[in-house]
Amino acid sequence: MRERCDKAGSRQDARGCEGGCEIGSLASEPADSDQSARTRLVSAFDRWEGPVRSGLARMQARGELSERADIAALATALLAAIQGGMLLSQVRRSSTAYRQAVSAVIDHIESHLVDAVTLTDRVG
Repeated sequence: MRERCDKAGSRQDARGCEGGCEIGSLASEPADSDQSARTRLVSAFDRWEGPVRSGLARMQARGELSERADIAALATALLAAIQGGMLLSQVRRSSTAYRQAVSAVIDHIESHLVDAVTLTDRVG
């Protein structure tokens, strides 16, 4: 997860932090005025968030992620950090905000990881 987000930050840097996220760029205007467009945007964001949620759920099912972890909230938080970080990076022309926001959410997700000793005890 962290590696993919780092690569996205590097892509932002390579573009001079111009352009931001295509979905996010499209979302602000029509979301308030065009119900059909808003519905399509919700679907687009859900398709983007879905694999994150699924991956976290698989980790939880394998016992790698605490049962207390709220998978939906963690996936939404990561998506929000990506979107907000990209917007700030675009405005500031620096990927620092993106990298900080995403790193903070990943740190939070990692705080729900079950440590290796506990996993070994469960398996062994």
